[in-house]
Amino acid sequence: MAELRSASPPRAQEKRTGGRRKFIIGGAIIALVVAWLIYSNIGGSSTYYMTVEELLAEGPSDRLVRCTGFVVGQSIEWDPQQMVLRFEIADETGSLPVLYKGPRPDLLEDGTQAVVEGRYAGAGVFEATSVLLKCPSKYVEE
Repeated sequence: MAELRSASPPRAQEKRTGGRRKFIIGGAIIALVVAWLIYSNIGGSSTYYMTVEELLAEGPSDRLVRCTGFVVGQSIEWDPQQMVLRFEIADETGSLPVLYKGPRPDLLEDGTQAVVEGRYAGAGVFEATSVLLKCPSKYVEE
């Protein structure tokens, strides 16, 4: 009977350590997957804000950036058939031609403040993937 008692405790201890080992390995795998997801998505979601002057000085790049300025008067060209929008934005440092393919934003007018997100191409044109416009002051309470 003494032999049966001595055989039982090691098996119970093996079951406990085996369960802990599985828990630790499973937790480590989950932590590694979460860390990889965070690392892989940080680069894609970060964009740099640049002035027109900084963008022109840096030159063409494949990096995703945002640039802000005011829409230059009389520069808006809209082709509804091809859904291509061309306009210029400017600030006190210079102007930048913008090309955007997609639906025309409703609030796009001469003098509107715009934030364009995209890449500055080699042809000297900013290829925008999105255009954000500041609401005009006519919506602000007096």
